[in-house]
Amino acid sequence: MKRRNRSCRTYFDTHSERRHVNLFCPRRIGVVQHRLAPVIAQHGSNNEIRACLDRWGVLMARPPLPIGTWGKITRKQIKPNYWYAYCKVRDHDGVTRRAYRWTPEGTADRTGAVAERRLLEHLRDRAHSGSDEINRETTVEALWIAYRKYLVEVKKRTDNTLARYDRVAVAILNALRLVRLRECSTQRFERFITEYKQRGGTDAKGVRIVLTGMCALATRYDVWTHNPMRETEPIKSKKGKGAIALEPEQVRQLLLDLRTSQVPCPPLPKMKNGVLVPPDPKYRVPTVAEFCKRGDLADPFTMFSTTGGRISELLAFLLEDYDQETGIIDVTGHVVRVRGVGLIRVSNEDDPDNPKNLRRSIQLAPYGMAMLDLRIPTLRPMKDGTTPLFQSAAGTLRDPTNFNDQMRRVRAALGLPDRMSGHSFRKFVVDVGLDAKLSAALVADLVGHVNPTQTLNTYASRRRRPNGAMAAAIQNALFPDQKVE
Repeated sequence: MKRRNRSCRTYFDTHSERRHVNLFCPRRIGVVQHRLAPVIAQHGSNNEIRACLDRWGVLMARPPLPIGTWGKITRKQIKPNYWYAYCKVRDHDGVTRRAYRWTPEGTADRTGAVAERRLLEHLRDRAHSGSDEINRETTVEALWIAYRKYLVEVKKRTDNTLARYDRVAVAILNALRLVRLRECSTQRFERFITEYKQRGGTDAKGVRIVLTGMCALATRYDVWTHNPMRETEPIKSKKGKGAIALEPEQVRQLLLDLRTSQVPCPPLPKMKNGVLVPPDPKYRVPTVAEFCKRGDLADPFTMFSTTGGRISELLAFLLEDYDQETGIIDVTGHVVRVRGVGLIRVSNEDDPDNPKNLRRSIQLAPYGMAMLDLRIPTLRPMKDGTTPLFQSAAGTLRDPTNFNDQMRRVRAALGLPDRMSGHSFRKFVVDVGLDAKLSAALVADLVGHVNPTQTLNTYASRRRRPNGAMAAAIQNALFPDQKVE
């Protein structure tokens, strides 16, 4: 008669952790238990227990299933053409449970294969279900949906940022929509970015930024051990020259021309079939003074020169934030256009982490106060009760994009450089403040910079100009007998 092997399960505690050992002894189970007794009594370390078990030939417990996987599927016949298939599956909470499925009613199942297929479908859906799980079977399109949700709910990105990401995502999804993450690699992403640039894509750097963020999210879900986008070739964008800085004489002449210039102010050329077509107006072309009066441009330019604010901030100035007695105005928001909504005024308190939303107060120069004293009586409040200082003809918020177009038209009529923009006035204010020996921190507070280093490195236009005082200092140091005043 063949003797069966018998098994014994022993539980013991070491360092407050519950251990479970399967002991297999064909003949003398009591001897093994007897040998384990001193080890358990001494609360030895896990390594000591393993050494003892290895010496005695005792097998440790079977390791648990990896999360999201299942064991062997067993088929059990209930009656002819009706089977029961079951297995153990370890869910994403770490608990091992029994999963099972029966043969569907009305289906002939001679071997139980139908029940097993139903169980496999259930296991597949079970492994991919729950809490928007991202895994190697997730498509790039599904990853983008999860990443955009992450940008909105966690990162709190602004509407303009999301709109740019949406434009970039169109190019990504057109090429990689149904590609699964297990099929994505550094080589595939590099090939896609290269082809995108070859087809005339204008925002390859934006594509790389969005893909890097998407892959970073998937990496945190253990899809990859590292972000495959990090190894792609970095994209160097051409550094723009930026806006020019205006001199005080240029600002003074510009403010005068906006109100008195009789130079014609024709419309700008329009792009048609890739070619700039010169304007052919069917009406009398207004002068610069007439165009600025009709479009209400002179007063905003005056405000530019005394505050150094951004266009979106200037168009969001409220009468409620201005103290007419002291001439102090608080910068509390900015105007943005939201797709499907229109123009809205966003308070700086809605996005305090954005360095551009630094709340600050500005003391206006007397000529700026005089301009507002004449303007305030003509203003009317909007439906929400607030009163913008620079509102549209309909009494609503003014569009920064339209204002930029009007500025370009005046700039072309007066023959000003193409690099002159609203930021030219910011650089003008920075230069005036530094020339007056004001501290960089004070000037940075005025224009809304968190770090004065940005003010000095980016906005101070006179830093690299020839300096006669420095030349005199070197001359006096080397040749003190020939002192230069």
